[in-house]
Amino acid sequence: MRGFLVVLHLIAFGACSLVMLFQAYTRELPTPAYYLTLLVFVVPIVTSIVLGSEKLAFVGVLSFFLVIRLMFYVSTYFLVFPYGDPYGQFGVLRVFDQSSHISVIFPNIPTFDQTEYLAVLTNQYSQWPGFQILTLSFSRVTGLRLLESAMAIVMILDVGWFTIAYTLVRKILSRTIVNPLNSVTLCMAIATAVPPTFIPSYFKYDFPATLFLLSSVLLLLRVYDNHDFKVMIPLTILSVAITVTHSITSAFWVFLLLPFALWTTAPGLFTRISSKVPFILGKSIQWPKFTRQPPLHALFVFALLSFLSWSAFYAVYLAKYSSVSAGKILSSFSLGILSGTRLASGQSEVGNLTPKWILDVLYVRDHVFLGLLLAGLAALVLVPAIVRRAHLKILLLTVAAITLVTEFSGALNFGDRSLLLFAPLIGFFTIAPLTVLGSRWPRLGKVVVVSLMIMLVFAVGVGFWASSYAPTALYVQGADASLASGRPVTWQGVASYMSFSGRQDCILTNEIYLTSMSIPVEEWNISKMIGVVRPAPGCLVVVYPGLYSAVNSNVSSFGFGEPYTPYNGFSPSAFYNHLYDNTDKIFSTREATIYYYS
Repeated sequence: MRGFLVVLHLIAFGACSLVMLFQAYTRELPTPAYYLTLLVFVVPIVTSIVLGSEKLAFVGVLSFFLVIRLMFYVSTYFLVFPYGDPYGQFGVLRVFDQSSHISVIFPNIPTFDQTEYLAVLTNQYSQWPGFQILTLSFSRVTGLRLLESAMAIVMILDVGWFTIAYTLVRKILSRTIVNPLNSVTLCMAIATAVPPTFIPSYFKYDFPATLFLLSSVLLLLRVYDNHDFKVMIPLTILSVAITVTHSITSAFWVFLLLPFALWTTAPGLFTRISSKVPFILGKSIQWPKFTRQPPLHALFVFALLSFLSWSAFYAVYLAKYSSVSAGKILSSFSLGILSGTRLASGQSEVGNLTPKWILDVLYVRDHVFLGLLLAGLAALVLVPAIVRRAHLKILLLTVAAITLVTEFSGALNFGDRSLLLFAPLIGFFTIAPLTVLGSRWPRLGKVVVVSLMIMLVFAVGVGFWASSYAPTALYVQGADASLASGRPVTWQGVASYMSFSGRQDCILTNEIYLTSMSIPVEEWNISKMIGVVRPAPGCLVVVYPGLYSAVNSNVSSFGFGEPYTPYNGFSPSAFYNHLYDNTDKIFSTREATIYYYS
């Protein structure tokens, strides 16, 4: 009987995966069929975690994890990136491939636009080249084209993230007191459903830096669990990899090492603190006994100096960012920030793309997740028996502190970054209150676990990548899913027209970011911003609805990074009036309109 149930679960996993990918590829099934398939997929995942073996539950969670992340790529035939930032990253990759990194460090004509405007974002991304170096090396070794390599590396990193995260969760939970069945796979299911977790994973330097960070945490635990000081060499290498790959992850790694550096410097101080504040560390906390202290203070100093040196002499953008935005970030901290969610704040912009009931489901999901997160932190502090090992408790408390600081900031535009980076560890905080609940009321604990699993997993599937921007192309038969990518598709038309007309003088546009991300590198030197360059007859004008180069409308809220002075030398209203009345419209779509300026 048990074998039959295992086979039945495996069939359900496989069948639902195929149906969901089929819908993503063809969009031929009616919307209710997709919802039904998703529900059928959720039920065996939940039952495998609650009633099945760990291996079966692992297969269920992994299959759902991969299918959800593959659906977007399958629906766009592996030709389109999700979101906008990956095109900036891909632009850096193309420059590295076509010239060298030297031309990115020192922009020049014709690689970059003379005003450096359209090149500014790509130049910014090039200051952390770790991901591009990895992808370009992969392309050279495999012989794949750049786009194929970029898509493939994301899939590889997905599998790597799940493997590392599962290993880390298993190591942590084996050293804590948890009672939910299949707690490791339960924690992984929750981690893959963390609200800001990007689904599908995107081509951006955050993602590999996350893997480096989780690997570093895993090795850090090995130092204390196994007294293995040999891992200091790979820890040093990973610190360098984090530094050259992503700035915020590098800063978080430094903050994560800080309490361990203080511990190795003054171990007696920590034991005295334990006796003074037992409600945090606990009287029975187990302090590791070393013949000599691990050199984590040296690793901390190395990571800190690497971060500061890289920012001072190479990634100069970070210093500019910090000098302008630090005050706004500090003044934005408020306890009222968590009363609303990131999801709720973005509904007005994209809510028309998503049915209201999906937004409501995601809204409830966010608040339930937030409640579990805060309850887990309270359980970690008030119930010392859950985590008795000193190094593990210090690690979790540090992660909690970083998460709270970033989440309570309204101006910190990467406020959810800590949730994304520490998703496996955040998963522990969500099951900690379930452990306390289950220890007192076992039946109620199981009911809560089942309800939580159904809500989180279903919300990820129906919200697609756990945001309010659901892929409506999957819900509408015959729709073009490539329109959901946010990628401009008009530049092919521009290139075609320029080839036909022979005009290659300039392209005027009111669009700030996406042009530098999606047009070929060789066209950057002929692309100009409306308002920066005076228009001349013979130019092509690409107008994106809703932008119109309004003063400050497209400038970062931090006020840096764009050398942009709107309407330098002419009136915006006069320009657009002339454009609409006296120019030839080449073609128009809902996304953009292209004019021949005369």
